[in-house]
Amino acid sequence: MSDHDDRAARLAAQLRANLRRRKEQARGVAAEDAAPSGDGGVTATPDDRS
Repeated sequence: MSDHDDRAARLAAQLRANLRRRKEQARGVAAEDAAPSGDGGVTATPDDRS
C-alpha cells in the first residue's frame, strides 16, 4: 500500500502547488484590472481614409 500512499502524497502536493499558483495568477490579474491604464479605456485605431 505504500505505492498508493506515495502517489497520493505526490498528487496532494501537486494540487496544493497548482492551487497556490492559480491564486497568485488570479491576484495578478485582479491587480492589473484594478490599476488605471491611463488611456481612459479608449483604443486608438489608425484612420487610413484620406
